[in-house]
Amino acid sequence: MSERREHEFAGLAFVACMFIGAGIGLAFDRPDVGGCIGMGIGFLAMAIIHTKKVKPTPITIRLPKSLGQVALSIIGTLIIICGLCLLYNPDLLYPYVAGIGIVIVGVVILLSGLIGWYKN
Repeated sequence: MSERREHEFAGLAFVACMFIGAGIGLAFDRPDVGGCIGMGIGFLAMAIIHTKKVKPTPITIRLPKSLGQVALSIIGTLIIICGLCLLYNPDLLYPYVAGIGIVIVGVVILLSGLIGWYKN
């Protein structure tokens, strides 16, 4: 790996530490102090990366094939719940029509997710 890539990695580590410190500082209403602490930790991380010749390794993320079906099932269930909540408050005719429509859309989405789930 080239020297340039190592410097880029060290710079990213510095920026990450700085923002993490600022975020923690915001949680305690002192982003200035958190930013300073984050910068100090970032400079220390840069020094360690340069001294130890730490090199970044590529990360691969593999999602399961059933993720789409799970997502559709969750979305379908949420839409059904929203439709039932609309039906719970029957002040006008509109909530009935909208609630039934939303429940039907949710059932279709849920069934498409479950059908894909069982095919795998």
